[in-house]
Amino acid sequence: MISSSSPDVFHQTRIVQSQIKSSNSNLQQMERKTHTSTVSEYQLDMLEHLLSVESHTLPNVSLIEQQPEIKLSMRPLLLDFLMEVITILNLSRSTFPLTVNLIDRYCSTRIVKKQHYQLLGLTSLWISCKNLDPKFKIPTLNDLRKICVDSYNKELFIEMEKHILKSLEWVVNSPTFDAFVDVFLNMLVSVNDANYSSVIKKHYNKIKLSSYYLGELFQFYPNMYFEYSSSQIAILAIMSSISTLKLPINIMTIMNFYNTLLDNGTMQLSIESFQTVFRAIRVLSLPNSLQQKYCVNHRGNSNHNNGNNSTNANQNLPPKTPKVSMPLTPGPSPEEKVSRKRHNGHMDSSMMVHERKRSCIDLGVRI
Repeated sequence: MISSSSPDVFHQTRIVQSQIKSSNSNLQQMERKTHTSTVSEYQLDMLEHLLSVESHTLPNVSLIEQQPEIKLSMRPLLLDFLMEVITILNLSRSTFPLTVNLIDRYCSTRIVKKQHYQLLGLTSLWISCKNLDPKFKIPTLNDLRKICVDSYNKELFIEMEKHILKSLEWVVNSPTFDAFVDVFLNMLVSVNDANYSSVIKKHYNKIKLSSYYLGELFQFYPNMYFEYSSSQIAILAIMSSISTLKLPINIMTIMNFYNTLLDNGTMQLSIESFQTVFRAIRVLSLPNSLQQKYCVNHRGNSNHNNGNNSTNANQNLPPKTPKVSMPLTPGPSPEEKVSRKRHNGHMDSSMMVHERKRSCIDLGVRI
């Protein structure tokens, strides 16, 4: 008997067989080789397209700094919260940088109130999910309400989504740093230079994972994130990963390779830029969400620098990411909400602070 939910009687059988085939490691390896050989001849065209799109989707930090209520110091708190949500929902890696790009581009275009900052973040995450993730992973409006503890109703999310899309003229896609990491590493591997292509191929996965981690870390620091484009962040992350792993590759060779790929109108990287970023990496604070995602402990500055070097480096760094515990659903508890309604504003403000650790409400992400 044919099930009403499937097109024919063999539908489920084909699904099971496809799952068995997809789990075959030998088949996966053959598909990767075929994909690599097919795509390799189009790598330059892909890179050229990504760079052209990137130039039209960059946020403007000077306009963001003119926001009357939103401050750059609030940005890492919101990103830490969103990264935790993305990790728990097991969304794609590109969802986070695209979400950050949508938030910053919207803040470069429209004035955002403090109480709507988290609404903007969750709605940008929702748009990114629809654009990048499988349908079954996209959170529903009810899920978004639960994440923000019913601070915003469904209509607000829909209204904010419309406003974001109209403000950005429906240009959602923006090349993320991980896309550039993949392209650059594949191009480096395919270059006919036995001095470093074989080394990169041997340590490909380590370099790739380390570059992803550093690229995500850069998003939390405005002075670093707005200083470079996604393509520059990708190549700086690759170079920093190679230096951290102590691989026998000349960093200048990688930088010159990147600069030769750029057109005359694009700012090229210098060795001073890499040195500044590489020194900063050693002393940057690791956000709580990244610690949870990569299962690492917070790194102390003393592990990499002595006291004097650490002090001098800290003076040139952007503000540290606040070291606070970011719950999945920051906000007042249900008991606190009931208490606020009963007292109708007559309770002293000091008694209305919940016993748990301060959430991003207390720190100004929203009120």
